[in-house]
Amino acid sequence: MIIGITGTFGAGKGTVVEFLLKKGFKHYSVREFLTQELLRRGMDVSQGNMFLVANDLRAKFGSSHIVEELYSQAARDGGDAIIESVRCPGEVDALKGKDGFVLFAVDADVETRYSRIVDRKGSASDERNFSFEKFVEREQDQEGNKDPTKQNLGKCIEMANYKFMNDWTIEELHNKVEAVLEKLIVKKRVTKREGVLSWDDYFMSIAILSAQRSKDPSTQVGACIVSPSKKIVGAGYNGFPIGCSDEDLPWEREGDFVDVKYPYICHAELNAILNTSGRSLTDCSIYVALFPCNECAKAIIQSGIKEVVYLSDKYAHLPAYISSRRMLEMVGIKLRRIVPDKDSLNISLKLD
Repeated sequence: MIIGITGTFGAGKGTVVEFLLKKGFKHYSVREFLTQELLRRGMDVSQGNMFLVANDLRAKFGSSHIVEELYSQAARDGGDAIIESVRCPGEVDALKGKDGFVLFAVDADVETRYSRIVDRKGSASDERNFSFEKFVEREQDQEGNKDPTKQNLGKCIEMANYKFMNDWTIEELHNKVEAVLEKLIVKKRVTKREGVLSWDDYFMSIAILSAQRSKDPSTQVGACIVSPSKKIVGAGYNGFPIGCSDEDLPWEREGDFVDVKYPYICHAELNAILNTSGRSLTDCSIYVALFPCNECAKAIIQSGIKEVVYLSDKYAHLPAYISSRRMLEMVGIKLRRIVPDKDSLNISLKLD
């Protein structure tokens, strides 16, 4: 969970941050970010200069530049985190679309806030010298900003997920924050993983993975047979029959008939059918990267398979594939070419 903190000057944002730090949250501060930027530019650390530099950075790099930098750091570090403080509407818009982000707003009566600002030791140099009128004027100026790249704390408070009034005791504020945290922890339950493989991608991936067992140096093809209930009932790849030596038989593609691979090789589709050990294939589907040839089409028809799912029909102009399609269509087998949802898969065989 990453909680953004917004709120008016002197409202008690720091008090909420201190409370969350005790809960194990990590702290990422816009104020510290701007302080480092002021020092880098050789400027005095003052509230006015922070305001100017923040607006300058947002104008140059986008309204959400500062908080997105802090969010990225928090996401890389992992765990629960606080981003203090969110000051312009453009920042809120950017962060609200990010995973696990919630915005807290803190406010209080203006006179109470003014007293806190003047009295606190951590205030920037110019804050402690503000008159009450100057304090109010500065807030009104910022709340009038229509530019989303500039500070508008009033608008940010309106956009917050949760708002806390801090006009009374610290204990009361802590209790309010604690109550919201309990709600958020209940909401933060484990949910199912999104973006899983579609059934088509899954079965086609099995077919392509099976092809990695083929020793054919020129073409590796795999096939996967799936029942109507989406269970894998057979798989195979192109290769020589069992017991026929892949060292002695030829792998060549050109030459006399007995000296090339074609009279000896079993195609992936046929091997997948034979590997089902006599199980009924009625109404099953077969997944294969390449459209089947005429010999495999005969076996598909005879086995009772009712659907061929494939990626490529690059040999469609050749007689063996023209006749294959003719037979398959004649008996009403469904031919379905798919475009996978994913271009590739990265499979690691090592466990961390």
